[in-house]
Amino acid sequence: MKVFLNLTVKTLFYLGFFLFIINIIGLFISLRNESIYQEKNTFFTNDIILTEKEFYDRINKAVIDKKEYITNLNEAVNQGIAKYWRNAGINKYNLRIPFYENYLLFIASYLNPEEYLKYEFVDYRKAIERGIGLCSQQAIIVSEILLEQSIPSFIVGLSGHVVVRAQVDKSHDEWWVLDPDYGVVIPYDIDIIENNTKLIRPFYAQAGYKQKKINKLENIYEKKGNAVMSEQGAKGYQIKRCSNEPRFYFLKWIIPCILMTTPIFLFLIRRRNRNM
Repeated sequence: MKVFLNLTVKTLFYLGFFLFIINIIGLFISLRNESIYQEKNTFFTNDIILTEKEFYDRINKAVIDKKEYITNLNEAVNQGIAKYWRNAGINKYNLRIPFYENYLLFIASYLNPEEYLKYEFVDYRKAIERGIGLCSQQAIIVSEILLEQSIPSFIVGLSGHVVVRAQVDKSHDEWWVLDPDYGVVIPYDIDIIENNTKLIRPFYAQAGYKQKKINKLENIYEKKGNAVMSEQGAKGYQIKRCSNEPRFYFLKWIIPCILMTTPIFLFLIRRRNRNM
């Protein structure tokens, strides 16, 4: 029995030490696979042209003109995030969070694949680091960065698409709709667009989209099935993940610390009991 306990104690320590080292290694490995720049199966042609550094160089500027900043941010997300969510990229492009990044999210992808296999980040920094995502991931990035800049923003779920509603002028209560996925800024609020979807036409046309695509987007912007999230940023869109994701990133460090310190604690207790 004593030998078994000793082996168990050692196993706990080595497991904790292993996980701790994995966490350290993960700090130095980027989630972005550079192959994404040559990937042919993204939704758009030349879907990503900015490196992570170039992206931050574009957005890490003082907000002097709010409208200009919002427009530049929308464009940066469009050029810095590839629209890619294929099964072929589950491991290649880290749609499944790799073990070295967060072993808890990695394990969760097998236990609850519907929720965690193709993982959408709440933390916009991690999403930018990975460099891929659907319209909803891009909307989260835009909305969270705007909130950091004290610019009110809400994620809007359309019928088959996700955009952002941002306040560009507080004094006049002026709101714009941002579509980072398509790289389009519409200088109208969502309720105005829903009542006259033709308003979106010139802005998508100016961005180079063909009439057939614009017609589909018009249907998507129709009021039926649309919902403006009640809370700002990712909280309104990913309520569950907004609480779970920080916990997973906190626990990935706490668990190995507990596993390593528990055997030491038990050893000290046993030593103390022997000396009594």
